[in-house]
Amino acid sequence: MYDDGVLRELAAAVEELEIPVFGDDIAAAIGLMDRLGAKITKAVAAFDNDGIWAIEGATSMTAWLRHHARMSGGAAASMTRTARRLEELPVTSAAWLSGSLSSGQVQAVVANVGEKTLAMFAEHEAEVVPSLSELSVADTALAMQGWAARAEALLEDPEPKERPRALHLSKLMEGRRRLDGDLDAEGGSVVETALGLASSEDAEGEEPRSPAERRGDALVDICRFFLDHQGATPAGRARPHLNVVIDYHDLLGGLPGELVDGSPIASESIASLLCDSVFHRLITKGRSVILDFGVATRVVSDGLFSALVLRDRHCRHPGCDRPSKWCEAHHVIPVSEGGPTHLANLVLKCSRHHHIGHKPGWSEKMEPDGTLQITDPSGHTFVTYPPGVVRLQFGGAAA
Repeated sequence: MYDDGVLRELAAAVEELEIPVFGDDIAAAIGLMDRLGAKITKAVAAFDNDGIWAIEGATSMTAWLRHHARMSGGAAASMTRTARRLEELPVTSAAWLSGSLSSGQVQAVVANVGEKTLAMFAEHEAEVVPSLSELSVADTALAMQGWAARAEALLEDPEPKERPRALHLSKLMEGRRRLDGDLDAEGGSVVETALGLASSEDAEGEEPRSPAERRGDALVDICRFFLDHQGATPAGRARPHLNVVIDYHDLLGGLPGELVDGSPIASESIASLLCDSVFHRLITKGRSVILDFGVATRVVSDGLFSALVLRDRHCRHPGCDRPSKWCEAHHVIPVSEGGPTHLANLVLKCSRHHHIGHKPGWSEKMEPDGTLQITDPSGHTFVTYPPGVVRLQFGGAAA
């Protein structure tokens, strides 16, 4: 019989543990918690395979976890799904156990590997997983979303099409309405753009509104404008842009592209958009956009800023995912030190991190492909990559 002494030792260690209140120590402790989670999930997989939950009277592995581990239904279902998927993905499982991948990164992998693409991912897992280890959870999710979209496009019997858009408007007891929706990447981006354009500033002396309150007012304004102009005949159009990024050869091959925030957009949606859109061509080197706009002016032109958005997508400070609409163009080499105003010397920064980057003790260096190295006053160096630089591989061929 298994000796549970190791668990008693673990319990005693946890009981006595005092984690120092320092960032590095807290991060290290979370990393250990991740590795423990990996071992627990591996044990759950073996427990599930042996069917011991049925012997103990449970109706499923998920139900057993809910009752015996006192987990929520969602958490229990997620652990069961992850345990079963990692049984087929030994490289991903090993990376989690070793700490190379965090729990969040593993969830991003599992969420984007379906039954029909499992064999394809398993075949190239040894090449794909190492390229994920240095990414944030958000960038891992974007990389895996892109991989999944391309993998599904290559299937002879592709996955079912993306579920249709849905919107629910329910009348509550007090007469208010509750709105809940589920939109695809294209539809969601259109709605997000419209809400952003329709949002208004708070009037002087008015109590400040929360972002959610601004979006609520903006939605009502959009609907009111639509209703007020049902009888109008438009003389022309000037619609907000929906930017789709796709390689020319991928476009010809019917492969998916991506929106500016990195969300995959299906080839069918792209084909629909191309029926009524304007092309803007950007010449790129690899996946990073390298454009030279000269050094004559400090002002970042609209075209240069658009190229910057297409490359960086969000604030490039480590751990920050503020979207491009909240960001400014930041010179890596300051203009005062002769830094040029072209893409090879610019990154997106939100206002807060833009100011931090100019404080004493902070230094930055950018590689030709847009990779950014940031060193803080204590000497720690962080590396961030533009989303387009890191691409997963299908057996040596860029995906």
